[in-house]
Amino acid sequence: MKLTLITKNKTVARVITVLITILLAAASATMSAHAADNPLKITVEQIVVTSSVSAEIAFNYRLKPLEPDNPMPSGSTKDGYTFTVTGNRSTEIGPLRYSRAGVYRYELSQLIGTKKPGYTYDYRVYEIEAHVDAVLKVRLVVKNTNGTKANKIEFENRYHVLPSDPKLMADPTVKKTVSGNPGKDSVFTFNLTARDTSYPMPSGSVGRLKTIQIIGSGESKFGTWSYDKEGVYYYTVHEVNNGEKGYTYDAATYNITDTVKDENGRLVVSRTMTNDLNKQVTILAFINKYSLGENKPHTNNKPKPNANSNPNNIEGKPDNNSTPAINSRPDIEGKLDNNSTPAINSKPDIEGKLDNSNTPAINSKPGPASPKTGDEIKTILYYTLFVLGGTAATGAAVYLLVCRKRKKGDEHENI
Repeated sequence: MKLTLITKNKTVARVITVLITILLAAASATMSAHAADNPLKITVEQIVVTSSVSAEIAFNYRLKPLEPDNPMPSGSTKDGYTFTVTGNRSTEIGPLRYSRAGVYRYELSQLIGTKKPGYTYDYRVYEIEAHVDAVLKVRLVVKNTNGTKANKIEFENRYHVLPSDPKLMADPTVKKTVSGNPGKDSVFTFNLTARDTSYPMPSGSVGRLKTIQIIGSGESKFGTWSYDKEGVYYYTVHEVNNGEKGYTYDAATYNITDTVKDENGRLVVSRTMTNDLNKQVTILAFINKYSLGENKPHTNNKPKPNANSNPNNIEGKPDNNSTPAINSRPDIEGKLDNNSTPAINSKPDIEGKLDNSNTPAINSKPGPASPKTGDEIKTILYYTLFVLGGTAATGAAVYLLVCRKRKKGDEHENI
């Protein structure tokens, strides 16, 4: 009886042992499958603040286990797992697979070797804990350096290139040329205009406008400025038409294109200038033409009045045809006109008076063939000779008429 009980008990014990073994194997298999299906992945977000648009900015990081047997991602070494993140983006590290329950601790920080000019690094160190329960379910806990809980793993780095050097910027010359011969130099105005209000401008600008002035022909410059961001910037230069009388203004417009790039940590400016024909130039040249009188004295082009046709011509000057003044030649018959004005020089002298000898004024205005006034002796002689000549001429005319009548009378008697 006793043997039978012992035998039965051994059999039950064996069955129980086999069952327990099967259950443990199944649990182990279940846990392994759960661990394989639910690996841990850690997300790292990188923020880069920079003015550079061309530089590929990359930063290095390392996940370091705090216990030597902690699971690690593939590619890890004894020093931990290192990885690189470029630009503004997020990345995942892992997977990390756990085969037993427990708490696994790690540190995640940025690897900073030799500091580069223009870079600002994030020195935060995150503590990561992987809490694995009995069924190998993983719960991730992230702590900041001060031990407070962090919602995410984030690093913010900055890269600021050095601004462009204004001394290295090409400052083109505005050259003003005035053709013609103005009497005085005028003030000419020129504008530098930026396409956008965000563009940098030289000192003395108002908004996106800088104005300079040149007096007459000459040269001037707008000045230089500095860029703190990469990009392409556009400006124009033209002359302002101030409406100066006699000038034809140059209507040319020049375009300035500045291409700004990061070269070894410093912004460098490449400038191109073109004219209206899209041809590259090195000088901003403007030519204004002056054509008002050419600095010559103004002439009165109005015709002079004809002395013979204008009775108010007091001076009695000859007209353009050198015709003597009013009746400068005496009447042949020595008669008075209808106004009882002496026939000889019917125009009175400047004062309209007769001389002391009661002789009618003979062309009292000096002319090419008249005696000068003020010399009384010469004037009296001239008048006397003139009267004698007129008397002789009258006598000769009378003599000729008498001779003609006598001749006609003789011819009548002969008939």
